[in-house]
Amino acid sequence: MNKRGNGRVYGLVIATLLLALIFTPVIAARGVELRVNAPEEVAEGCTFEVSIALEGIDDLNGAKFDLSFDSSVVDVISVTEGNVDGTAIPAEMFPDDDDDGHITVIAAMSGITGVSGSGDLAKVSFEVVGGKRDRSELEISNVELVDNAAEFIAVGKLRGTEINVVDVVEEEESEEEQLPTITAWVPTEEAINSTEGESITFEISVDQEVDISWQINDTEVQQDEGVTKAEYTKSAVAGTWNVSAIVTNTETDLSGMHIWIWSVAAESAEASEGSQTPTPTLTSGVTQTPTPKATPSSSQTVKSTPTAKPTSTPKSKETAPTPTSKTPGFDAIFAIAAISAIAYALRRRR
Repeated sequence: MNKRGNGRVYGLVIATLLLALIFTPVIAARGVELRVNAPEEVAEGCTFEVSIALEGIDDLNGAKFDLSFDSSVVDVISVTEGNVDGTAIPAEMFPDDDDDGHITVIAAMSGITGVSGSGDLAKVSFEVVGGKRDRSELEISNVELVDNAAEFIAVGKLRGTEINVVDVVEEEESEEEQLPTITAWVPTEEAINSTEGESITFEISVDQEVDISWQINDTEVQQDEGVTKAEYTKSAVAGTWNVSAIVTNTETDLSGMHIWIWSVAAESAEASEGSQTPTPTLTSGVTQTPTPKATPSSSQTVKSTPTAKPTSTPKSKETAPTPTSKTPGFDAIFAIAAISAIAYALRRRR
């Protein structure tokens, strides 16, 4: 029985040791996990930001870590503070003079303050110096975490990442080009009327910055550059004119146009339609001579006397009245009869 009992004890001891060996790595792996968050693709010549994230930390007071990268593809610009559950954690970068692709970052709270929760230890800004299809791994290592009691905090798994450089032209071509749209115009009517000498103001508004060419009958008369609104004022002679506003986006070479039909009437034509023929008035001091009316008879034809034009009489000279001849009366008849009688008497005596 003793041998059997001892065998059972040895078996329990061995089993306990095996379980300890199995669960020890699991326990160690339960430390705070850190990972590098970065975009998968970055464009040539651009800048991007990387954050060093952690989760479920308690009473963090300070941290130190190394970040490695391919310096022929990306280059570090700056390191800024991190943030854990709304609390800022100041961070500072220490470049490695012997290795261009490696930096050390230290993040620390002031005093013995501790912060708990999840967030970022620090943020690192990079510039892309490589070309299309280049890639770089971003790896974190040599991590040390300290709490507010100056004790080390267990570190769990560290996760790096990889970025790939793409052609910036491919991204630009994927953006849809928008046609400039004319959103408002004045006058709102497409056909307008005016008279000679009357000025008309044309206005146009566009939904993006454009160059505006004002044309009359396909001849440019005004140019406005880099605007979203413009106006053109003009008066014209009689005729029909095509007024065009052509809007062009100089970056995309896309354009739009609005046209007015402008009819200009002669000023004299409108004046004659609304005016009346004036009635002439006589000069002061001149009396109009009436036109005599004659009654024609069978033996006599009477000619009408023409109407005399009124003229003003000079004050310095007086015109003598013209004597009027008298019509012969009965005296002449008696004289003729007497002469005839005397002649007859003389003939009888002979």
